[in-house]
Amino acid sequence: PVGGGGLAAGNCISLRALWGNDVKIVLAEPASLDDAYRSFQAKQLLKHEPDNKLDSVADGLKTTLGPNTWPIIRDLADEIITVDERDILRATLLAWQRLKVCIEPSAGVGLAVACYSPTFREHYPVEQYPNVGVVLCGGNVDILQTAEKMKAMGV
Repeated sequence: PVGGGGLAAGNCISLRALWGNDVKIVLAEPASLDDAYRSFQAKQLLKHEPDNKLDSVADGLKTTLGPNTWPIIRDLADEIITVDERDILRATLLAWQRLKVCIEPSAGVGLAVACYSPTFREHYPVEQYPNVGVVLCGGNVDILQTAEKMKAMGV
C-alpha cells in the first residue's frame, strides 16, 4: 500500500537491492486517494485534488507522497494500481477469514489489487508471474466499524 510512501519506498529499495529487475514492484492505492497513482502517471509529484474529501476505509493512506519518498517510488516502482472501496473491504475480510490475520483496511489495498484488479491480472498474468508477494501491515482497525461498512457494501 502507498500513502506517504515510507513503507513503499523502503520496500522498493530492498527489493531492487535483492532482486534488481527480476522482480516487479506494483504499489496499491485506493481509487479515492489516488495522488501516488496520478503522480506516477504524470511523472511529477502531485497532491490530492482540492475537492477530494479523503473518504476511504483505508484511512491510513490519506497522506500524500513527499519529496523524500516520491523520487524513490518514481524510479524504482514498476506500476501503481488503484482499487475501489468494495474490493478493499473484500480483501480485508478475506485476510480476516482465511489467513486469520487482523489487518487494517489500508493493508487490504495491496491484497485487493492482487486478488480483484483486472489491471493487475492483465499486466501480470499468472502464467508469466506465478509468485506474488503482498505486504500485509497494520492492525489499527475498529473491527466493528469496519464490519458495518462491509455489511453496508454487501461484502
